[in-house]
Amino acid sequence: MNSKLKFPLIVVGAQWGDEGKGKMVDILAKKSDYVVRYNGGNNAGHTVVVGKEKFPLSLLPSGVLKNKKLFLAQGVVIDPKVLIDEIKFFKSRGLRVDLKIDPRVNIVMPYHKELDAATEKWKGKKSTGSLHLGIGYCYEDKNNRSGIRFADLVEPRKLAERLKAIFPLKKLQIEKVFGQKSKLDVNEIYKTYKSYGKKLKKYLADVSVVVSKDITRKKILFEGAHGTFLDGAFGTYPYTTAVYTIAGGVFPYVGIPPQKIYSLGVVKAYTTRVGNGPFPTELFNKTGEKIRTEGKEIGTVSKRPRRCGWLDLVQIREAARLSGFDYIVLTKLDVLSKIPVIKICVSYFRGKPVYRTFKGWMCNISHIKNFKDLPTQAKKYVTVISRSLKIPIKYIFVGPERGQTIQI
Repeated sequence: MNSKLKFPLIVVGAQWGDEGKGKMVDILAKKSDYVVRYNGGNNAGHTVVVGKEKFPLSLLPSGVLKNKKLFLAQGVVIDPKVLIDEIKFFKSRGLRVDLKIDPRVNIVMPYHKELDAATEKWKGKKSTGSLHLGIGYCYEDKNNRSGIRFADLVEPRKLAERLKAIFPLKKLQIEKVFGQKSKLDVNEIYKTYKSYGKKLKKYLADVSVVVSKDITRKKILFEGAHGTFLDGAFGTYPYTTAVYTIAGGVFPYVGIPPQKIYSLGVVKAYTTRVGNGPFPTELFNKTGEKIRTEGKEIGTVSKRPRRCGWLDLVQIREAARLSGFDYIVLTKLDVLSKIPVIKICVSYFRGKPVYRTFKGWMCNISHIKNFKDLPTQAKKYVTVISRSLKIPIKYIFVGPERGQTIQI
């Protein structure tokens, strides 16, 4: 239990996202040389709390708060305006943004957002709960070889050529397939995105080459977005993202050969999910509302209230199988402090959750620094989780701030 974390290390959400990966990456960044974001777009957000200030992140790796070398690998998709605004935000607070962006990164375009909104409207009640940020359509174009990449964005001639080839079809798709009037003008898009490319060109670098060269020489931390069960293949399809969120995705998304990368699964002490899709342990009562209120369960990017329910160990075991967790981080344990009776789903019978019930500890634990000082019932809750998963829990979060962390 006292062994040190090993590098290279990947941080993976074990549920439906929002587990607290940002704070964990922020903590681990102190021990790292590089922090590499390898998937997702600005539909996935982290919030790191330092003192009284909250630092929301949607594209920059959480290591920005420790002035680390930051990388956006080709598996990420970038809304350039969002990234530029985020860089400006952190620079205005005196932080250095030492960033490298892979030329193969695909760019979220305005027509991706219009298509996203039009598709969700067309689906009606069967919509996936997209935020209309265009991420899925950007990945669709990437896989269909009709995307605009970072290498195109930073070269005006290439950008103009790509827009000329792609835009007319996208506008027809919006208007003729989905019946929505498009407000987009290709010349305005070119002008705006040309300016974005000019601002971001200095960050261009072959992330695949740099990380491959240094992976055995530097302490590299890989930061994943979303959570295991939003994985495009192994998640609760079709209520998933367009990307792979399990640990194995790091190899093609960064462009490194298969090798041992240690895996750290981030597990919230209960379960939440944003948007539509199955959620077997969801609570529709006052307890669920209490967890939502105490946990401040509002989406970092979406601003939508999260659905809340009991911890599902069957789900976490599957996440551990898919990503080979070497370590676990248990987050937001403090949120359960005012719940008199707590449950964990330990198995299923005929598709229904089977619960183990625990007596709550009913006291504030946010000031506690050592595992031995936790209330007996809280220690029991943590121990049952670790023993059931047969994976050591290395950190426990008892509050949102950096210092509200127990290292085991």
